Amino acid sequence: MPAIHREPGPRVLKHCRSPRHAGSLDPHDPAVGTGTAGSAAAGDLVRIQLYVRSQEILEARFKAFGCSGSIASASLACEWAEGRTLSQAEAIGQEELAGALELPLSKKHCAALAEEALREAIRESRVKEMSLTERNDLNLPSSGGAE
Repeated sequence: MPAIHREPGPRVLKHCRSPRHAGSLDPHDPAVGTGTAGSAAAGDLVRIQLYVRSQEILEARFKAFGCSGSIASASLACEWAEGRTLSQAEAIGQEELAGALELPLSKKHCAALAEEALREAIRESRVKEMSLTERNDLNLPSSGGAE
C-alpha cells in the first residue's frame, strides 16, 4: 500500500537543496509566458515562466512558496520543459512529476500545481507569440504603445 504521508524522499530533498531553474524572467518580455497556480493563503503557490522562441522553450524559471513537494515539483517541471517545444512540454503531467519525485499521496497536489502553472505559462507563451507575429505582420513595434 502506498504511503499516505511520510518525510520527503531523496529526490524531493535533492531539488529543495539545489533547486534547478529557480528565479524569474522579465514578465514584460514578449517572449516570456508566465503561469501561476495555487494561492499563498492556501499555503502553496507556484509560478513558472518560460522564455520561448519559435515554439521552443529556451529557459524555464520558477518560484514556489510552500512545502518541499511544491518546490521539487516546480523545479522538475522546469528541468523537463527546458529545451522542449511547447507541444512537448504540454505532455508533462502531474502523474509523471509525482512518480519521478516519489511523492506520497498527501503531496500529489504539489505536482498538480506545477502542471497547472506550466500549462498556464505555455498558454500565455502561445498568446504572446501570436500577438508578436501579428505585430510583425503589421510592421508594428514589439514593445511599447497601447495593447
